[in-house]
Amino acid sequence: MANLAFNGVTFTDVQAVIWDKDGTLADTLEYWRVVGHQRVRRLDAQVPGVGARLRAAFGLSETTLEPGGLLAVGSRYENEIAAAAYLAERGWDWRSALQLVQTIFRQVDQECPGVQTIPIRAGGREVLRRMAQAGLKQAILSADVSVNVQAFVQSNDLKDLLDHHTGIDIGPTKPHPEPLLKTCAVLGVKPAQVVMVGDSPVDLEMARRAGCRGAVGVSWGFHPAKGLERLADACITDWEQIQLLG
Repeated sequence: MANLAFNGVTFTDVQAVIWDKDGTLADTLEYWRVVGHQRVRRLDAQVPGVGARLRAAFGLSETTLEPGGLLAVGSRYENEIAAAAYLAERGWDWRSALQLVQTIFRQVDQECPGVQTIPIRAGGREVLRRMAQAGLKQAILSADVSVNVQAFVQSNDLKDLLDHHTGIDIGPTKPHPEPLLKTCAVLGVKPAQVVMVGDSPVDLEMARRAGCRGAVGVSWGFHPAKGLERLADACITDWEQIQLLG
């Protein structure tokens, strides 16, 4: 066990830290903005007129990605279901709509593989190293698909610093507590012994619903600190605000 402080807020008897990936360990905002526009462009070419509705749902503009939009906070599965619903609205049968969306998403994945080699945010590796040296268990729990999480870990040589890493490929996703509870089970810890660190309200709500020891928000991701304070036990603006207290 260890005592940790995040921006001066102390959490005692912590056994594990669970990290979000996109927006927390990795700066992926620009990547997902590009991917979102590619998905919309291809779907609109197949179903003319659907593009504007999809851009709004995904939270896309020409220059930004809205932090509360589906692309920023939703899982791959949720994005597929939402996109297929807009196709169904235009007369497509459900099976065909979902198949087209999944095909186009895979095509865009092949054309935009950069998420698999995005570097860990500067300073993050050192924090993970210090946590591991202190004997804390660590995991990545991302709403991204597992293959992208695996590639991120491999590309950044993080495997030896982590006890587990996973995405959410299907089923309940953040903020449902199930993915976090499953991760805790794999780590062999109770939620009350865990601090969850993420950049999104869904990370923090998931942590609270699961009964985590702490829910910590980071302000450098998709969401500013002001949007996290309601759910966060602490918010940090820099890695240096994380301290091991012995």
